[in-house]
Amino acid sequence: MKRRSNISALEELAASEAGVFTAAQARLRGIPRYALAYAEKTGKTERIAHGAYRLSSSIDDGLDGLRAAYKLTAPETWTHERIRSFDGFAATGATAAHIHGIGNFHPDPYEIAAPRRFNSRMEGVRFPIRLLSEADIVWKSGIPVTRVEATIASLVDSDEDASLVADAFVEAIRKYGTVDMDIRELRKQLGADRYDKLLRAAGIAPFGEAELVETDGMGHVALIEKKEG
Repeated sequence: MKRRSNISALEELAASEAGVFTAAQARLRGIPRYALAYAEKTGKTERIAHGAYRLSSSIDDGLDGLRAAYKLTAPETWTHERIRSFDGFAATGATAAHIHGIGNFHPDPYEIAAPRRFNSRMEGVRFPIRLLSEADIVWKSGIPVTRVEATIASLVDSDEDASLVADAFVEAIRKYGTVDMDIRELRKQLGADRYDKLLRAAGIAPFGEAELVETDGMGHVALIEKKEG
């Protein structure tokens, strides 16, 4: 494969993989190792993690590091294959909350739920074991992310400060409550006791002034806050 065709192949690979690709995927596309090394040396590509790359000309939306970590959980598998058949790996916890835009959380260190113990030498990535089904996730920008309910549940399960989790819960209701959040599913995932603790921390009735009102029969809710005076 000639140099120009190598570059074209890398560009096509990056485009097909939402900007981030693995060395294993490059090999499957017939791109030789020396061509990948040359592209990095000449500044055409950047190494994000050991075995994961992006084009230097592409714009990072802040999630390329997460894309690399996710792709390296199955480096020889194409994203479209993983979309077609969910394999149990998905951004969760504070990372998912950041992507959903709820609460005041940083996406890193990245949290990627794994269906089993996953041994990795990747720095800055945690792999909590969490059994997820396809119904628990949504795809955003080429990354599987736990749905809002599962994200809140994972925050409760973590060591995050209870007030921060409560703030994320309230923000999730305001942002997604009437359209893309099922309060019944969250209650089911948490159980009655932990769900009540979350309501208490958030100041929601029967433990506070704010009130949750179901807007339909699908678990969608709106938050009504009592005005002072």
